[in-house]
Amino acid sequence: MSMDLMVKAMKTKVGNPLRKLVLVKLADNASDQGECWPSYQHIADQCEIGRSTVKLHIRELEKAGLLRREYRRKGELNQSNVFHLSLDGGSVPDLGGGAGDNPPGAGDNPGGGAGAAPRTSHSSEPVKEPKPTVIADTAEGFDQFWKLYPKKKSRKDAAKAWAKLKPNEELHQTLITALGSHCVSEDWTKDQGRYIPNASTWINGERWTDELTPAGGKPSRHIGLDQINHEDGLERQADGTYRIASVNP
Repeated sequence: MSMDLMVKAMKTKVGNPLRKLVLVKLADNASDQGECWPSYQHIADQCEIGRSTVKLHIRELEKAGLLRREYRRKGELNQSNVFHLSLDGGSVPDLGGGAGDNPPGAGDNPGGGAGAAPRTSHSSEPVKEPKPTVIADTAEGFDQFWKLYPKKKSRKDAAKAWAKLKPNEELHQTLITALGSHCVSEDWTKDQGRYIPNASTWINGERWTDELTPAGGKPSRHIGLDQINHEDGLERQADGTYRIASVNP
């Protein structure tokens, strides 16, 4: 696992929470050189989504220039692809869906699993879904959040807080992006993460809105010292020293 790639993956905006999860999973498997070769099924199992959904999002990540696939064969057999990650761009300008060529080898899973996502998504187009689908989406979104949250304590309380919040797609993306920033912040990285709050506390307290100090930099405890006139009430003498200013009656 490359921590550097994990941080970059968390900070990269891809416009879709499941696509972000797939990207983070690839970064989790990657070497420091950005190479990994997990099977589509392994990624699907780890992310708890359909195999066809994984292939869809990998195609979109490849279109966006965030990865390159290297197809491998050994004789008549297909081997798992080698994925080469390239996460220095920071964000993706165009994240539209669309069909792409399937890689050689086994066919797609027609069902796609419970996590199958549509190929395009337009926030301006309202989509009416039955209530069970909404509930499933809420649970699926929490599962993604929980996989990324570093402190695995009190999952039940965290799930209740998530269900109460009911984040829409935009807020969900905000939460995941903010979580990436928190994971590399000063408070969360010092003392082996002992100051990381429980996930329920983080959600209920809307901690994703907190201002963070990057790891390695500590703010002064004395706030606003640069805004104070330190010569107020003093007089500068010829030798450069100061004395208390005289008060005229």
